[in-house]
Amino acid sequence: MSPSLQEYLTAIYKRGGLTSWVRTTDMASDLGMAPASVTEAFRKLASMGYIDYIPYRGVRLTQAGASLAEPIVEREAKLKTALVKMGVSEAEADRLACILEHYMSDKAVAAVNNFVKRCGDGG
Repeated sequence: MSPSLQEYLTAIYKRGGLTSWVRTTDMASDLGMAPASVTEAFRKLASMGYIDYIPYRGVRLTQAGASLAEPIVEREAKLKTALVKMGVSEAEADRLACILEHYMSDKAVAAVNNFVKRCGDGG
């Protein structure tokens, strides 16, 4: 799955798409995308079995979608925490973690977090 489609899944997850319907317009706003682009991505994700999609209602994650999105969101949170501890601003850490989450393995994220922990909070 492409990082772009992963980003849609994680955005749905963060919006509560495990238990409630997430609207296309909300996703377009969150991701800075045109609603038509969001709809196209929703159709792809639905055909892959990762979301339930009902036009004009929105989307909800399937179990398969949740299983894929949850570890990505966890990696992003760990990376953001590590970056902030390294002195990166919250906004920059959020942006970078969102990019890195798609390309780093769980093992690499754990190594970064362990390194930051070993360095301690002092400078």
